[in-house]
Parts: sequence; C-alpha cells; structure tokens
Amino acid sequence: MFPGEDRWYFSREEIDNDSPSRRDGIDLTEETSLRKAYCSFLKDLGRRFKLDQVTVATAMVFCHRFFLLQSHAKNDKWIIAEVCMFLSAKVESTPVDLKTLIITSEEILHKKVIAAEERQGVYEHYKGIVLIGEKLVLSTLNFDLSVDLPFDLLVQAMKKFILDTATQGTFPPAAWKFVKDSFWTTLCLQYQPRHVAAGAFFLAAMHIKMDAKSHGESWCQHFDITRRQLNDIRGQMGELYYGKKPIPTFTGSIGETSNSGDVVQQQPVPTDNCPSSVIQGGSSSVADGSLQDQSCPEGVEKDSPDREAGDNQEES
Repeated sequence: MFPGEDRWYFSREEIDNDSPSRRDGIDLTEETSLRKAYCSFLKDLGRRFKLDQVTVATAMVFCHRFFLLQSHAKNDKWIIAEVCMFLSAKVESTPVDLKTLIITSEEILHKKVIAAEERQGVYEHYKGIVLIGEKLVLSTLNFDLSVDLPFDLLVQAMKKFILDTATQGTFPPAAWKFVKDSFWTTLCLQYQPRHVAAGAFFLAAMHIKMDAKSHGESWCQHFDITRRQLNDIRGQMGELYYGKKPIPTFTGSIGETSNSGDVVQQQPVPTDNCPSSVIQGGSSSVADGSLQDQSCPEGVEKDSPDREAGDNQEES
C-alpha cells in the first residue's frame, strides 16, 4: 500500500551517536546547526528557481543521506547541497542549468548579485568541483536516487478525513507546514513516509484544536502508526521549533495532555499555504571519500559564519 519499505531507515541513536561527523569531533548540536544551514540554503535555491516542494524536499533527503555516510569535517556542505539540488532537479524532471545554479548559489552565499562580466569566471571556477561533487554524492548514495515522500499520503488523508468546510480552510496550511518542516530533521531517515505524514496530520489537528478523539483510532489505522511513533515524531518536531526542552506526548486518541497531566499548549504555525493544485489533485581534493573546495572565496568556505545556523525554518 505504501512505498519505501526498508531502504535508508536507521534508528535515531545510530544517526545521533554514530555519524561520521561525530567520529570526527563534531558534536550533535553542531551537526544539527549544519543540517539547518544546508536546508536553509536549499530552501533559498528552491525559491530562486521557483522549484516545487517535491524537488526541494528530495534535495534535502539526498543531503541527509550523504551526511549520514560522510563527515561534515571533510565535505563542504554548500557544495554538497548544490550538487544534491542539481541531482534532485534532474530526478524530479525540473532540471536547472548548471551555470545558473552555480551563479545563483554564489549570490545566495555572498548575499549579493554577481556582475554579468564576472559570471563566466565564477562558473569556470566552480564547475569542476561541482561535477566532482556530483560523482562523490552518487557514489556515496550508491546511485540510489529513489526517494519516497509523504506529500501525496498527507493529501490523500486530508481528502478522506477533513470534510468539514471550516476545517478545510485551516487544516491544510498547518499540515503542509509541518510536513515541509519535517525535512529539516532526520525523520526522513528514521520513519517511512506514511509515518511522517501521520505526524504532520496529527500535529495539524492539535494545532487547530480539532476534537479528534472519535477519529484518532481510524487515523492511526489509516497511517499504520502507533502512539509511541507519534509521540517520537512530535517530540522531534518540537525540538526543531523549541529546542531540547521536553515535549508533551500524545495520550488518548491524539493527546490533549502530557504524561504529567499538563495541558498541551497550542503553538502558532505560520500560514504557508498549501498550493491549491495539491489539495485538488575551483581546486579541490577528493580523498577518503570526501570533498573540500580548497580555494573557496570568503562566504563559501566550510562553516561560513554568515550562513552557519541557516534561516529560521518558520518561513520554509
């Protein structure tokens, strides 16, 4: 019934504690910041190229998979992200021109427009390393570019269960926001798409204060998800928005109180509208499997301070 059964799924403990970056001395907090940085960069690229959310999300998944197997200490996150967007655009049949991608990436990173007379030089400088990066990403992913996403599953559930006219106006934007933001985490490496879709669905229900007690069981059956899985997904989404503080868990059908009995506070979700069409239907080194641009100008080199934490995902 649902695609994507076994590939690319790991426990959170494996992802958090045994990544190549961790072995190279990068702690979890720093790696989380690096992840947000390249997700912000990919979001910006998607906006500049007017790419659909599927292409952007696929690029994020490629990046997460790459850095699950390769270290941030040995690879420039901007170049890897650029390559992942290039590959994603190909896979999703929304191809982007390599020269334009390189120029646009540099403009985003430098936060300035590159003059017309400088563009060819910038392209020639980065073309080689981006193509080397493409080979590295493909080999690291074992040429497996198949990605199953939760978007269609979420839309199907909304069509099936969200029938009330008033709810139709508030539920989809909230659910769409949650499912898009999930790609800023490693949930796509831990849970199958139906579970991520379920998390977004339940979070949206809680956000708009739906009385879902009478429907929670049928929702869980539809997504084939357990309460424990829902609690874990919700907790990780809470960490994304609010940091590491404890997140109340689901109880009852979808959970109105935490395990301690505290009332769950509804948090605002930016109304990033779901598209109606969806609701309706330089010199480089490659050694030990790593990639670094050793001649990057300021603003592009690894751990650039002006982009390190990325933009706030509230506008993703």
